[in-house]
Amino acid sequence: LLVLVLGIAYLWYIKPAKISCAYQPYFAQMNAALKQYRPGASAGIIDLDSLDNNEQVVLKQLGNDFKLRIVTKSLPSLDLLRYLMEKGNTNRLMVFSEPYIAEILKAFNPDSLDLLLGKPLPADAMERLSADSGWSNINWLIDTKERLNKYLEFAKKRNAKIRISLEIDVGLHRGGFIDIPSFAQALDIIMANPQYLQLTGLMGYDGHVPYVPFYINKQKAVDRAFVSVQKLYTAFVDELRKRYDTTFINSLTFNGGGSKTYFYYPRFKNITPINDIAMGSGFLSPFNFSELENIGHHAALFLSSPVIKKINVSELPHAEKLSPLVNWWNPNLKVSYYMLGGGWPGVPVAPKGIQRNPFWDENAEGYSNLLPNQSILSSSDENDVQVGDFVISQAWEGDGMLVFKKVLLYRQGKITGEWNTYDGGN
Repeated sequence: LLVLVLGIAYLWYIKPAKISCAYQPYFAQMNAALKQYRPGASAGIIDLDSLDNNEQVVLKQLGNDFKLRIVTKSLPSLDLLRYLMEKGNTNRLMVFSEPYIAEILKAFNPDSLDLLLGKPLPADAMERLSADSGWSNINWLIDTKERLNKYLEFAKKRNAKIRISLEIDVGLHRGGFIDIPSFAQALDIIMANPQYLQLTGLMGYDGHVPYVPFYINKQKAVDRAFVSVQKLYTAFVDELRKRYDTTFINSLTFNGGGSKTYFYYPRFKNITPINDIAMGSGFLSPFNFSELENIGHHAALFLSSPVIKKINVSELPHAEKLSPLVNWWNPNLKVSYYMLGGGWPGVPVAPKGIQRNPFWDENAEGYSNLLPNQSILSSSDENDVQVGDFVISQAWEGDGMLVFKKVLLYRQGKITGEWNTYDGGN
């Protein structure tokens, strides 16, 4: 009997409480703006006020000690890139995708850009891109002696001089030169072929730093990991100093950082050789980077879709008689809303209290069907959501905007324009 009583008490304890479903003031304004500007249509939204705030936070953090390099992978819109470049007074971009590189070379004056690859591309990609004006201004990323030799073969064939940045492994173990001897061999090749190869810098990504797996004091552990990266990076720079004079070393780009580590560099500026910081997702501060809110970032990218159906008492197919029990157990599943579109790569944030329904979702953490024709969300019967209202999600990542051809620009409660998203490929 005691076990039964304890079991009932436990079930009652974990029974979900009813949550009212209503728009927060910020999203109530956004919902009204969407209904006025483009009723009945799904849309991506960039909050320009939040975008401006985030860029100012970044620029203030970096100050005059570090150059800002904008990561295009996380910001897949030429209009967005142009806006951030102008506001941030930078011509430096980190590029990853061959088609996107081609689009950037066509959209901007290539002679005005400083392009650094964020990952090595096959030599075949260089040959294809060489058809575009400005390809020789790209800083090609090299991770192995073998790849360097293939690039050298191409340069000799074209009688061209190409710009080379060497990728170094500073602890992420995702590729790049892992030790000084292999690094030195690459330098020997570059120095032996000055008419074809020009060293322009190094790139060492520190993306592993925030994810220290074992710690007692996490901040101290992360600080130690960050310092370790700087020591590894410095060892490679010291090898350069054995071969090149100070003037040449000072002309090189030593790239590193990322949205989750960029703010460490001002704290440790006396021990880092890095002078060029890569930033992408932090400008939009998507859901997977929400910890940036602790240093002043604001969420700036949202995905939305209008409600096309509202069912006040939900029933489950094949289990209609059990539906009242389900709705009693979790009153927040009683009302169902069907969106025009969905499967968006994000987390529903408005109206507050709306949630995914585990009885409908194949995957409660996300959608396995990326283009569902009627996405379903649920809430309690205490709600102010009607057909035509918008359900708004915060994108997981900046590239979540690619589910739309355009994103709407939102400022101070109004839609002020539109930007195109990237229309290329990987």
